[in-house]
Amino acid sequence: PAMAPSADAAAPAPTPPLVPLIATQLKFLLTNSSLPIKVVQIWSGCSSGRYADRFTLGIPFCLDYVYWDFLYNAMHPKVAPDVIFGQGDEGFQPLVDYDESGNGGKSCLAHWDYRDPGGLLCLVEELRLLYIEYQKKLVEKVDDARLKFEISTVLAKEGIEVSMVSSTGRSDEVKFAVPLLDLDLKMMVPGCPWKLPQKIHLQGFCHAFDNGQLGYFAGHISG
Repeated sequence: PAMAPSADAAAPAPTPPLVPLIATQLKFLLTNSSLPIKVVQIWSGCSSGRYADRFTLGIPFCLDYVYWDFLYNAMHPKVAPDVIFGQGDEGFQPLVDYDESGNGGKSCLAHWDYRDPGGLLCLVEELRLLYIEYQKKLVEKVDDARLKFEISTVLAKEGIEVSMVSSTGRSDEVKFAVPLLDLDLKMMVPGCPWKLPQKIHLQGFCHAFDNGQLGYFAGHISG
């Protein structure tokens, strides 16, 4: 029979609280964002640190989530965080692109003010918009006439999001989400409990290297 763990066995160390200044920004983000952003994990950059100073956020994108790490420094919480993007997005370097285009002054990082609780929210929104454009550029580079035709019919639509999906042993796919902007289910269902406006999105897949074969469409409610 399995033995009960020893009472002397070391329990996992609890996660220390975030630095108050950082916690204020994270709380503001979660309270005021129009997107259902979620905190995946919180940890400290120092094994013996009194405070946690970094966390992973799940950012809604194309009816899924991308996961980015936001790394503050508990010793210097007034400084803006570094951001590590997800695996496979090594080509997404928004700050480098800003510098090369001479638009670095337009970034909220150029005007970071630790006293503004909305700084993190501004940064996340800015990076997400840049990521949407980055994914669109990846799709536009696909050398497939049929796929370009399929995508061109929806790319100009307001709110469209597209994403390259790569997997081992399968042809690459392009996933896209098309919002039906004229429909708001919250207005159609009196007394509904939804806090945010609910939208219907159409989701589809195109196989990038199979003559642009369209995969499927599916309805999806998001808010």
